[in-house]
Formats: sequence, C-alpha cells, structure tokens
Amino acid sequence: MKITLVSPTPLDIFAPGVRILSSYMKEHGHKTKLIFLPGNLLKLRFEKEHVYHYPKDTMEEIVGLCRDSDLIGISFMTQYFDRAVQLTKFIKERLPLPVIWGGIHSTIKPEESIKYADMICIGEGEEPLLELTEKMEKNKEPYGVRNIWFNRNGNVIRNDLRPLIQDLDSLPFFDYDLDDHYIYDIEARHIIKMDNAMLEKSLPTGLGPGNKMQRAYRSMTDRGCPHKCAYCAVGMIKDMYASQRYLRRRSVRHSIEEIVQIKKRFPFVQLIQFFDDTFFARPLNEIEEFSVAYKEKVRLPFHCQGSPTTITEEKLKLLIDAGLVFVEMGIQSGSEKTQRLYNRTTPNKFILKAASTLNRYKSSLLSPCYHIILDNPWESKEDIKKTLDLVLDLPRPFWLKIASLTLYPQTMLYRKAKEENLIQDEFRDIYRKPFCFSKGSYLNYLIYLAGFNWFPRLVLRMLSNDWFVKLMERERLRGVYFTLYRFSDLLHKTGRGIRTILRGDTFRLSLYVHRFKNYCLNLGRTSADV
Repeated sequence: MKITLVSPTPLDIFAPGVRILSSYMKEHGHKTKLIFLPGNLLKLRFEKEHVYHYPKDTMEEIVGLCRDSDLIGISFMTQYFDRAVQLTKFIKERLPLPVIWGGIHSTIKPEESIKYADMICIGEGEEPLLELTEKMEKNKEPYGVRNIWFNRNGNVIRNDLRPLIQDLDSLPFFDYDLDDHYIYDIEARHIIKMDNAMLEKSLPTGLGPGNKMQRAYRSMTDRGCPHKCAYCAVGMIKDMYASQRYLRRRSVRHSIEEIVQIKKRFPFVQLIQFFDDTFFARPLNEIEEFSVAYKEKVRLPFHCQGSPTTITEEKLKLLIDAGLVFVEMGIQSGSEKTQRLYNRTTPNKFILKAASTLNRYKSSLLSPCYHIILDNPWESKEDIKKTLDLVLDLPRPFWLKIASLTLYPQTMLYRKAKEENLIQDEFRDIYRKPFCFSKGSYLNYLIYLAGFNWFPRLVLRMLSNDWFVKLMERERLRGVYFTLYRFSDLLHKTGRGIRTILRGDTFRLSLYVHRFKNYCLNLGRTSADV
C-alpha cells in the first residue's frame, strides 16, 4: 500500500512523528510519501481573531500529490488544528480516500478529532498504522485495530490502547531519504520536490562555537519525560499508560549511528540539536558512554535540554568534553505557590545551583537559555515579582525564552480552568493562542528586560518596587507595554544584526536577509498563511 503523510509543521520541518512512521512503514514493505507544510503562528500575535488557512492552489497541489495513495495521514499539534481541518475537508471533497489523523491533538482530544477524520490514532502510531494498512490491503475488516478509533457512517468505534513500544532500538531512524518528499516553498509559493539543496535551506539553524550560526539536525534519543508538569499533556499521557514504563531511551549505539549517517549524507549539517525533554535525566554512566562515543564518532557541537534537578557538574563536564555548547533549562516561575500549581516543586536554591553550575563553564558554553511562563490567571502580582527576583539572581550571561501559559486540553491546568469557567472559547483561548508571546503588562515587560545582560539590575529592582508596580500596572497601559515590547525587540534584533556584521558571520547575515525578504513577500497576503 501507499500512504501519504501530510505534516502541517513549524518552520523547522523536524516532524519526528511522520518521519518515524514513514521509516517504519517502508521497513515493512509499504510505500510512503511525505508532504511538509511549514508555517508559523506570527499572525496570531497581532491579529487575535486570525484563522490560518492554505490558499486554494496549494490545496489543489496537495490533492494532486495524494491521488495515487491508498491512505492519507495528517499529523499535527494543537496550534495547527485549523489547518488540519481545512486540509481534511478539502481532500475528502475531492478524493474517495480514507483520512486518518495522528499527533498529540488526536490523543488529547479524540472525541473532537473523530468528527473530522475517518480514523484517528491515539498514542504511538507505528504498530497500529502497520496493522491497519495490512488489513486494508487484504480487504479485511480493520475496525478492531487497537489505538485507532473509526468514524463508521457517523458511528464511532473506540478501540483500546496497545502497550507502548519499550525497545526503541527496534525502530528505524527518522526518514530523511527524500525519495518521495515534498515541501511547500514559501518563496516559490507552491509545493516542490525535496532535494538536498532544499533540505539544507529548510533545516533549522542554531548557534555553534564562537556564536556562529550553523545549519542544524534535530533528533530525539528517548520517548517520554521524567516530569509531570501541570501545563503539559505528558501528565495525561502518563496516566493513560500508568502501569507501563513511560520514559524509554534508545541505546547510545543506536542514537550515535543515526547521527553518523546524517553527518555522512548531509555534509552541510554542522550542529546537532537533541530535542529530548530532559537530556540530562540520563544516569551518569549513560552520559559517560554517550560522551565517549559522540566525541569519537560524531565530533560536532551539540545542544540539549536539562532541568534544575537533573543538571550536575559531573554530567556537564562529560558532555562539554564531547562537544556540548548550549543548554536550555526550564525554570517557569520563581513563586513557590506557582511551582506547586505547575507540579514543578523545585526550590529556587536548586534552580540557582543548576544555573551556577552552567555559569562556571561559561568559557566553554554559549549563554544558556532559561524558560519562563507568564500570563498565569492564578498568579498575583507578588507571584510575578518573585519570578522577576529569581531571574535577577541568576548569574549572567543568559537569555530568556518567555512563553504565555496555554491551557492545553486535558492537562491538569486545563481541567482546573474548565472547573473555574476560565476558558470561554477553546479555539480563541487555546488553539489560536500565540503561546510564544506574552501579554502586554508592566511586570511582564520588566521580566523581558531582565533577559538582557546589559540592562542594569539595580534599575530593574527599583522599577519593581511596590509603588512603581501599583502606578504602572494598569489595564489601560497594556497597549503601551505591548508597543514597548515590539520596539525593544526591534532594537534587539537590530543590535544583533550589527554584531553579526562586525563578527563577519556571513551565514547568519544571509539568514536575516532571507527572513526579511520573506516577510516583505508575505506582508498582507493571505497566501502567506501557510
């Protein structure tokens, strides 16, 4: 059988779900086609009622690519729901082919998802998709396949879950064969065949040694997370598999072999980004094994993520020796009350200890990135000030990645918000919310400024005085702070561009020019909505 997998994806086209499914199906003798539809969420930042959609000519191209398929799969995250619905309706109106949805949204909102698709996959997709296609190929009734729900003429068939795959080494690597891969080209404004040149252009970038921008390959060496944060869907999924081992890891040998193959095939890859939720959660002996193998066989700089309770000096030294240049760490809040709400009860002294550990190796590492969550409806001004105080105590240099709290379906905070009637419209408040951009407020703006290493901390501490907060934190000034944020962000990017020119980082400069060109091309056009 031939399966076409369509991925409305962020601009990085990482799309690990469809890539592993494609490899798995090929390994078992089936043909696959991948269609990547990279798109951002920027318009949601400035147009709160904006609904993303694909232009009709792009939809027609997708339909044309799907005509020779036996099954069409669409995998997406919650923020791409509108695009997935539009795709599904357009395809079903024009092709007599079954459509199956997968990805995190189908797992957390199955009753909603099955209204749009013929089938949905809940949980891991490799084994159920293989069983489904083999039953379809043999003209057998497929309605008992575990992990899959069926919409049979309006009647929903809900099947049980199958066990999680425990041996991740039994799975193939992510599919980067490019044989039957297609991508929407933002500049050309149509879907083109993927080749090495287009892949190089489309892969994400990241900072390498000397703050030089480099082309990056992203990978994951585990499935699951050691934490159970109240704002994350992992908690709900852990509950689904309560009797099973949820955090599973690939062997060092398997992970390294994948990277070696990618490095050999795509010499333009200069940086590796490990997207495991908490790479540092591995025990010390595994970190040591990985570090030795990576240093010997890969020899490329890499990024990874950690948490305050998993970052230790022993692990950090080993990883730096192997090539680690950048670490991200989740802090989220400096308020003990909010930390309890988030189920992230790590005392601030341990957060500061982890940050100090990273700071001791600042000569070997790029400035670390710390994650902060704002716009929490249960936080008081005092809670937000505690986060600001914690940020001001962090050793410099660092930078902040600030997110606006999004109450994703079925998370613990979502259920709390529903009970308290805080969610009025799920589409507006969740699906179409620009989670990367916090609201305009005085304290939010101070936290934003605290992320700049040159800004005087004494000034920020003075500006966070109760008298200033009472004077400046007013609803009618929200628009002012939002404008200030945009202006400050523009100044920051301008300064970064100047530093790029002074350093002679021509690759990074070319990226800025490319992004500006695309911005000008897309300005005000609905065809930019992809």
